[in-house]
Amino acid sequence: MKNKPHTPAKRKATTASRRRPRGLAARLQEAEETLEAIRSGDVDALVIQGPAGDQVFTLKGADHRYRQLVETMNEGALMITADGTIVYANARFARLVRAPHERVLGSTFDTYVASTSLKMVDALLRDRVEGGTKTEAELIAADGAIVPVYLSAMASWDNDHQLTCVIATDLSEQKRTREMLAAERLTAEIVDQAAEGIVVCDLNGIVVRASQPAQRVTGKNPLLRPFVEAFPLQTIDDPRASRTLLDLALSGATAKGREVGLLRDEDEPLVLLVSAGPVLGSQGEPLGCVISFVDVTQAKRAAEERQRLLVSATQARVEAEAANRAKDEFLAMLGHELRNPLAPILTALELMKKRSDQGCLRERDVIERQVKHVVMLVNDLLDVSRIAQGKVELHRKPVKIADVIAKAIEACSPILEERRHELEVEIEPGLVIDGDEARLCQVISNLLTNAAKYTDRNGQIHVEAMRVGDEVVIIVGDSGMGIAPDLLPTLFERFVQGTRTIDRSEGGLGLGLSIVQSLVALHGGTVSVRSEGIGRGSEFEVRFPALDAAALELSVRGPVEVELVPAGGRKVLIVDDNTDAAEMLAEALAAMGHETRVAFDGPSGLDAAAGFVPDIAFLDIGLPAMDGYELARKMRSELAAPSLRLVALTGYGQDSDRQRSAEAGFDSHMVKPIDISAVASTIKRLT
Repeated sequence: MKNKPHTPAKRKATTASRRRPRGLAARLQEAEETLEAIRSGDVDALVIQGPAGDQVFTLKGADHRYRQLVETMNEGALMITADGTIVYANARFARLVRAPHERVLGSTFDTYVASTSLKMVDALLRDRVEGGTKTEAELIAADGAIVPVYLSAMASWDNDHQLTCVIATDLSEQKRTREMLAAERLTAEIVDQAAEGIVVCDLNGIVVRASQPAQRVTGKNPLLRPFVEAFPLQTIDDPRASRTLLDLALSGATAKGREVGLLRDEDEPLVLLVSAGPVLGSQGEPLGCVISFVDVTQAKRAAEERQRLLVSATQARVEAEAANRAKDEFLAMLGHELRNPLAPILTALELMKKRSDQGCLRERDVIERQVKHVVMLVNDLLDVSRIAQGKVELHRKPVKIADVIAKAIEACSPILEERRHELEVEIEPGLVIDGDEARLCQVISNLLTNAAKYTDRNGQIHVEAMRVGDEVVIIVGDSGMGIAPDLLPTLFERFVQGTRTIDRSEGGLGLGLSIVQSLVALHGGTVSVRSEGIGRGSEFEVRFPALDAAALELSVRGPVEVELVPAGGRKVLIVDDNTDAAEMLAEALAAMGHETRVAFDGPSGLDAAAGFVPDIAFLDIGLPAMDGYELARKMRSELAAPSLRLVALTGYGQDSDRQRSAEAGFDSHMVKPIDISAVASTIKRLT
């Protein structure tokens, strides 16, 4: 044994040399003195007394190695009393709980046990045996960090006071390893089964997992390659989008649905929607990142193609609408221009009749019939144009259906008589609707004309009107050529006609039924057609909301008869750039006893008015150099003729046209072609 100069004799340190009870402080003091003696070398050996008897351990053979082992081992070692006080702790335990060693000694063990593990640790210390008990638990470090540990507890003793030896093994690294392995297994399963592109990178940005779709997208094996090289992503604003996404995910942030391009060898760039996020451990520490993407190249191209088609379709629609407007405007202009030459023709025929000229009677009848047919076609063109542009305005009032049908039959009597059709009419008395009488007459006359044209000579046509519930029902039927079933669904469309003979003996433009449907709809009604087929006739049914006739007081006026007799010699000025129309009208008015002057443009008309001082002036609107509106305003402002009456002559007859002429100073508005009786009536009314 080792001798020390200051030690007079060899001493033995025994843990059971004194039997009398001592306090904890005294025992701790003794333990510290013993440890200090061991450290200083004053003690040569330890005698440990236990159930098996005394055992002697020399310091050189046991204590130095034992203490060195305990102090340097990777586990934390404790000796605690029955009340949990730590009477010994090695340096490793102090580091484990991140507290100074001197603070650990004398503190209680439960100070360093997490609340979630208190019950488990209590059970561990309660059930300790000499062979030891073991469990996993969580310690809480001085800085609040949770430290997973594996605890083993073994019973020990100090005289009559029981002690417990606790060994704490740090499981942080093992936990992290297990989490990484579990995450790796889960990631592998997800990636292997994914239908989209999924890439898993480690903390260095190296691809450690890649789904099959991801490998197909890049065209190469990306495993164990840097992500930024395997997937060279870029955007217009960020040519290094791969690095940006990777750094973002590894920092713990996420990105969702970013559209990027992927460049491949001489291939057209792919368009991908990319999302990225971190893979975190249980303590929130990053373990790597996962980047997923969906190839939307085809969808993007399809969307671009749809957009291109949409733009093209929109442009086509705009062009079609512009073409349709141009067509409607053309039809309106065509109707206006056609009316100009018709006016002098009709005026000439009226003059020939007035003069009782018996020459060329047959020729005059032919001219009159054909001119009226052209007038009908022009009216149809103008009506369909107005309807298409939404310019039809109804002048509604309570209307007797019997009067409407009577006037329609009168208008159609020439064609009915010419084709020698038998007409049967059956009208229930007292039928009244709210409508525009002129337009309602047009509806019925169009249906009658249609029936007359498509029925062979000596056919049968019938008209019925009755009340059914809250509606007035009008039926126009015929025994004519009938309608093919395949034509019925489109019969009311513009320019649609049934089978024609090559000579087109029925004539027409296929606009009549379209006009009927539009006018009926404007009145809140419906029109339908029935036919059992070719050669079996047809029947048109029109329905309107009915009015209560008993609650109405209708003023029924008969037609105004105008006699073509001299009207007292008025002074009449006619200004029209159509020479024939102006001269024919002047000749007709002169024959009626009026004094007339004629001018063919605005300035000359203004000069003629200043010298002639007319009672009434008929002004064409479409004059060269100065139109009729301007001419009317100048006549009102420059001529000292307060009694002068102005009449507008035009091919346009909409309410807006009438309003504009009134604003220009006109007293009346007449639509070409005009007849002499209407002119005579206007002169008589205004002067």
